[in-house]
Formats: sequence, structure tokens, C-alpha cells
Amino acid sequence: MPYTAIVRVLLLLTGILPSAVLASASPTVGVTASTALVIPAKPITTRAQLDAYRRDTPSARSPLSWLTPGARQRFLDGLVFGDRGVGGMDIGDLRYELTREQAYTLLRLFGEESYALDLDARTTPRPTGDDSAASTLEPRYEKLIAAAASGDDRASQMQAITSIYTEGFAPFQTDAQRRMLGSRDVEFLFRSATLAFRLTSQSAYLADMRADFAELARRHRVDRAHAGDLHDALILAHRTDEARALLAAYPLLERSPAPIMRSPMRIRSGQPSLWIATPGTRRRELVRFRFNIRVPAQVVVLASTSCHFSENAARDIEADPLLSGVFREYAQWVVPADEVTAFDAVQAWNRAHPALRLGIAYDSATLPMVQQIETPTFYFLDHGTVVDKVVGWPAAGNLDAIRRGLRKINLMH
Repeated sequence: MPYTAIVRVLLLLTGILPSAVLASASPTVGVTASTALVIPAKPITTRAQLDAYRRDTPSARSPLSWLTPGARQRFLDGLVFGDRGVGGMDIGDLRYELTREQAYTLLRLFGEESYALDLDARTTPRPTGDDSAASTLEPRYEKLIAAAASGDDRASQMQAITSIYTEGFAPFQTDAQRRMLGSRDVEFLFRSATLAFRLTSQSAYLADMRADFAELARRHRVDRAHAGDLHDALILAHRTDEARALLAAYPLLERSPAPIMRSPMRIRSGQPSLWIATPGTRRRELVRFRFNIRVPAQVVVLASTSCHFSENAARDIEADPLLSGVFREYAQWVVPADEVTAFDAVQAWNRAHPALRLGIAYDSATLPMVQQIETPTFYFLDHGTVVDKVVGWPAAGNLDAIRRGLRKINLMH
């Protein structure tokens, strides 16, 4: 939906009563009045305030009631409160269960409604029967989510994901079994395959995603979130032609075309390599290059286009003349492999930080120093060996720790 259309709808929603309640004016004979929603005058900024809101607000008057019970609990459990309110949240269930307008209203509870404006959310409200539909796979999906969030390193995480998926989902990944499942469970099957593929990049999970998507399409249950997840998985698998075909079939995605991806040199399996956006051109193209991590001294920065801490780190380093020069010469900024779907964001970063340009990992598993995805993380390498590491970028910055790391690899005295 175009931004202006969203704004018009939201103005209709919010312009009726600017105070804490969203409702229709007064009862009219022959008209079904919508239930008044209770929206706090000030955003919820602590867990205690959230608990009080849930205790004092009837379920039917809270936008949280628009989510199915399991999705609501996952969303609430995923909220992280900091000194200034919500510092983190998982909006995956909002994408699958709410429209953008609904997500906007729900996120108003926390003052985070801007996240809904370009959300890959539903284009139509979800079927009301989903509220009461029993699910065999939802508890297994939650177990998979827990495994994805745990693990001290990537290897143990992948092992846990593979084990849970093989036991809990693989038996249902046949045409006969899919057709016996309810539509919600087919969706959980698709979402589980999506999660497993994102974390492991194994082609078997992509094949399951395709088959689940086809079953959802047969039942006319495909919406923006389903098509968006398959589209991104195809790009991550470097199948850009198929991604473009899917985009043509589902224009509701509102995505730019996938970039052309070229590998002009022979790169052996397992060798670190990066996708590099061609500088100084408007072409939507990524070129694959070898990434030599065994040079005498190097800083590898694991960053993310969606991480404001990474952005803050780049800004602070650029503002320091000495550090800026060292990083321009000896640092490589890298985003995880799944950000190959964020071509436009990568290009925007590169325009904003031309001396700290991003490369996209071809396969995050081939970067031996990366055991866990945390951004930003600075790895200080001596001939490929990590001799120091700095994780995170607090409000006061981390420049002293960066300088210490540079001294350890003789890039600063």
C-alpha cells in the first residue's frame, strides 16, 4: 500500500479521538459500532507499565487482542525495555497476523508505530477462524525459535536447529501430509522452513519452503509475508531470476528488483568471499570477490544496515581523523549473508560512508572469526588470527577499545 494511502487510513483511525480511546462517535441505529480501543496517552516504556495496561484493559479493547494467543505471547516475550522505552522487539508475528494499519495501531502502545509503515504485513485481515484453530505445529515452532535464540556459537545453534527440524517438521514435508494439515499448520511449516533456511542456508529447507508456499497458494492463503520470505530466501540462495519471477507474480511485495549477481573469478568452496556493490554506478549489480583474511594486519567489522549501533560506530570513527585514515586503509566492513536482500540499504550506507564501504558475506559460515552474529563487532586480525575483539557501541562510544585493538596489530602506536 502506498505511504499516502496508509497515512489516510491512519488519520481516519486516529483522528476520531485524539485522547486515549479510539472509537466511533455515538451509537447509531442500524450500524455495527466498532469496539473502542484503549491507547495510553503516553507510550508504554517499562514492563511494569505493560503489565498494568494488560491488567486494567479489557481484552476486546486492546489491539493486542488482534493477535492469536500464541503470537501475542511471543510478541510480548520478545519485547526488550531499556532506559528510554522499547529497545528491541520481534515483529515476525505481526507480519503474518496483522495488516499494516493494525500493526501501526498496536505499535502505538509503545511509541514504535513508524516500524509499521513499510512492514511486510498482511494486505487483508487474517481469517477469523485462526483464533480457534487448533495447531499441532505451533509448539514445535516455538521450540525452533528458542533454539535459534540460544547457543554459544553458530555450530551448536545449527546443530540444534537441524535436530529439532528433522524431528518436528520433516515428517510433515510431503504432499500427502501437507494436505492433511490445517492452514495454520501449513503456515507454521512454511515459517519453520524459512527460519531453518535463514540460519543454515541449506538447500533442503528452501525446497521445503517452495513446497509449503505452493500448498498455501493452492488454498489461497499467500499474503505479503509469505511471498516476501520466499523472495528473500531465493535471493539469499543467489537465485535472482526466480526472485524476479516471484516479484512479477506477487506485485503486492512492493520490492525493488533483485540485483544481478556475478562471479567473474573462480572461488573454491569454503573460501571467504564478499559480494561488492559496484561503486559509482546506478546498476543493481553485485560482484563476488575473494576476501583475503590472512593479510598481515586487518580489521574486520561485522555490521548491519539495520543496526543503529553500527551506524553510530561508523559516524564516530569517521569523526576521528587518525582512526578514519586507518580504517580506510586497513578495515573491511561486512554485513551477514542474509543482508544480500538489503541491496538498497547497503547502497545507501556506502553513499553515506564512502570510506567505510560494506561488503556482503557470500556465506557467513566461511568467516571463521564470526561465531555469533552481534553487530557491530570489531575483529583485529594478525595474519588471519584474531588477537582482539570489541563488541558493541554504547552511547559513549568505544574508541579507546578500538585504539587498543589497533595497537595489538601494530596499526597504531
